[in-house]
Amino acid sequence: MAIPSIVNWLNNEIKEGSADSALYVAELANHPDFIFIGFCKIAEVTSLESNPHIERIRYLTSADPEIYEQRKQIPLQDCWLAEQFLLLQLSEYKEIISELRDSGWENYTETIKLPDSGASRFIEWIGETSQRIFCNPEQGHRLCLDCLVTTSRQRLLYEKLKQQWSNKVRI
Repeated sequence: MAIPSIVNWLNNEIKEGSADSALYVAELANHPDFIFIGFCKIAEVTSLESNPHIERIRYLTSADPEIYEQRKQIPLQDCWLAEQFLLLQLSEYKEIISELRDSGWENYTETIKLPDSGASRFIEWIGETSQRIFCNPEQGHRLCLDCLVTTSRQRLLYEKLKQQWSNKVRI
C-alpha cells in the first residue's frame, strides 16, 4: 500500500486505507485564532486530547449523529480525501505558524486562521460539508474529486471509477 495521493486513492492503494477513521477539526494550543483539520484512526481519537498542539476538538465525524446514522465506519482513505477537499476549499485561510513549523510538527501546513467574525459558523460549515461528503459516499467522492483531480493521469483514473459507479447503478 502506498502513501496518500489522488492517484493512490483512485487506485485504492492508500496504506491502511480501509482502517476505520475519523476526520476532525481542532483548536490549536497557544493559537486561539487557528484551527487544524486532520484525520486519524478511530483507535487514536482518544489520544488526540494528549497532543500538545491541540487545545480541544471542535468537530469529529465519528461524533456527528447525522454521519453516524448513515455510516458506522469511514475508511481512512475517505477521511484523507475529505481533508484534502476541505483544505483546498479553505486555502485562502491557510496560514503557516512559524513556531509550529520550527518545532518540526508535520501538520503545520494544515493550519487555518479563523475569520475575525463568524468563527463558529466557519466550523459549522466544515461539519455540514463533511456530512455532504460522508453521508452519501459516491456523491461525496464526486464532490471531492471534481475539485481535486488536476492531471491527465488522475482524470483517466477518475473517469474509469465513474464508469464503474455507472455500471453498478444499472445492475
